Amino acid sequence: MNPSSDSNLFELIKASNHLAYTSIIDRYWEELYRHIYSKIKNSEDAKDMVQDIFLSLWKNRLNIILNKNDSLAPYLFRSAKYAVINHFSRPGVTLADEQALSTALEAPSEIKTDDLLLVHELQNILENEVSQLPERLQRPYRLSREQDLPIREIAKTLSLSEQTVKNNISAAMSAIRFKLGKYNSEGTIIHILALAALLHHK
Repeated sequence: MNPSSDSNLFELIKASNHLAYTSIIDRYWEELYRHIYSKIKNSEDAKDMVQDIFLSLWKNRLNIILNKNDSLAPYLFRSAKYAVINHFSRPGVTLADEQALSTALEAPSEIKTDDLLLVHELQNILENEVSQLPERLQRPYRLSREQDLPIREIAKTLSLSEQTVKNNISAAMSAIRFKLGKYNSEGTIIHILALAALLHHK
């Protein structure tokens, strides 16, 4: 048995072994950083997101279950995908490149049965909040997130400029996140936006 395998190192991490934790960080940091940077094109944000992923790994180490190959990679890169989606849905982040978010959703991802059950409940919450948005925000949001139309087509459909469409989608995402703030204590906002987006792209 390889003592440096992910599974063996993770057993040590669960026992609060910092050396094993550092080994996992060294093993995956660069790969995660490059993966996230390729999606968001922002070095500092990418570094912060990788740091948050590893902090979450440590914080949740007792609840994480490795995949059938005893590798941490699926967990880490699934976390990276959610982090990228969350990045584009943050208040103040303009979706200057709609394709970037679509690209972030294209990589294969493992969604467990529990996630699939949860996502339907979360989608109901999301749908309720979206339906309360003003029409000028709700319509471009739905065309983008639910019908997968690119910015150019949405602008043409609504007779708006592409920048106005981008701004309206960004404003819609910000409004949704603000309304869902009451769920933030359990990180549910990320699940609502990320898992719902993943389901739309299946």
